[in-house]
Amino acid sequence: MATERDTRGNPAAIHRSGRHAQAVLENARGAVAEMLECAPRDIVFTSGATEANNLAIWGLAHAMADFNAEKPVLVASRAEHPAALAPLKRLQQQGFPLELVAIDGNAKVDIDAMMSLLAKHSFCVSVLQWANNETGVVQPIQEIAASSDLNHLWHVDAAQGFGKLAQDCALQSATTMALSGHKFGAPKGVGVLRAAENAMLSPLQVGGGQQYNRRSGTESPALAASFAHALSLAIEEQQDFANRSRLWCSQLIHHLQRAEIPIHRNHPEDPHQSLPNTLNLSFPGLDGRMLIPALDAEGIEASAGSACSSGAAQASPVLMAAGIDEKTAMATCRLSFGPDFDPNQVDLLGERLSKLLLRLYEVANR
Repeated sequence: MATERDTRGNPAAIHRSGRHAQAVLENARGAVAEMLECAPRDIVFTSGATEANNLAIWGLAHAMADFNAEKPVLVASRAEHPAALAPLKRLQQQGFPLELVAIDGNAKVDIDAMMSLLAKHSFCVSVLQWANNETGVVQPIQEIAASSDLNHLWHVDAAQGFGKLAQDCALQSATTMALSGHKFGAPKGVGVLRAAENAMLSPLQVGGGQQYNRRSGTESPALAASFAHALSLAIEEQQDFANRSRLWCSQLIHHLQRAEIPIHRNHPEDPHQSLPNTLNLSFPGLDGRMLIPALDAEGIEASAGSACSSGAAQASPVLMAAGIDEKTAMATCRLSFGPDFDPNQVDLLGERLSKLLLRLYEVANR
């Protein structure tokens, strides 16, 4: 007899193991839909937020162009993740007008400028993340949500929010929304695109017609089930994790200040205006090429810029768009706490980080 762990059958097949796999898949789809307050058919399982962002942005833009016989204007902030900016720029190469809105020193979008652009154009697709993956700033999505209609389609990259922020009712107004499973404890390689019932999407990949022709390809029931379970736990534990991680961030900053280390905060100082577990710190005067390798040698896992592109030895485009000079942007790291972090280690982390930075400043000042 098949068990819930046995999903070896193809969920599109009509034999017994296929039907069982399909049941596991659809149970997961229903569970995710309930948590996101939408219909099960609105849930598209993907390989992650990168695919979900690409499918949404590409799919909305092309579907709108086909329906209206006119290319919509694309509007986004300069703080978007590369998984959103790359398809936007690819569309620009195909003749879609693209407007990128300025951001402030914390990477928060100039919402007045964005709303002005949306009011100016008859047909548009806007892209605005829920929270920035580098500085952690929470974007003002409520105003974008209020302007969303049939002539203004809005995609939100929500990969950074779930499990860290309480669900914002404005998310329900988004035409499409991308989530990444590994951001809240699901295995890597699974994500979700929540597409509103009336959202027209030109598919990126075609073939078998799975998932209501929005994303052809055999689904993984096991990954879908793990995504649903992890999302449930993340939502349940969100407030407790937010409270704990805000305390850890505060303690870490206190250690650096006590050691009189010069730092510049690129995240909002108001903890309720940013992701509770994220710090983005610049260390003026340090050689940025040394920073991340030195942290790694001390067993401190940090990143510079987006984790998806942190292998590149270059300054973060988001920080530079936020007005930080290239040299300082290079000497910047993002530190974020996960739910499994041992709170007994926060003081040890602060002491080790402070000693390391003092050594690096000593070398820099020779």
